[in-house]
Amino acid sequence: MTKAVERQAKESQLGMIVSVLIVIAFFVLFFLNPLGLNTMLYKVLVLLTGLVLAGFVFFKSPQGMRFNSFLIETKIELRKVVWPTRDETIKTTGMIMVAVVIVAIFLWIVDMLLSWMVQLLTN
Repeated sequence: MTKAVERQAKESQLGMIVSVLIVIAFFVLFFLNPLGLNTMLYKVLVLLTGLVLAGFVFFKSPQGMRFNSFLIETKIELRKVVWPTRDETIKTTGMIMVAVVIVAIFLWIVDMLLSWMVQLLTN
């Protein structure tokens, strides 16, 4: 039983390591330009190809499959969220703006009071 778990953990790590190595290799290709690509467009296309390949390898690994199922479950949970209406959003934003202005005025008054007190003490 433990050998199977160890093998699965190694396979999971292997997929992640391979995808990271692919990303590193294509970044090296991008920056060192051993292919002699003159145009930035070709270099970017090579880099994007490497990123897509690394993503494909990652999503076929056990960690990638778990991440994919996590994304699917997150999408399902987001459907359950009750989003505020436009009117509620506008009212809440207005209340927050008023609160910010009130706190700003209060802090300005406190700052002026403390400045006045410091001037009295230093003069």
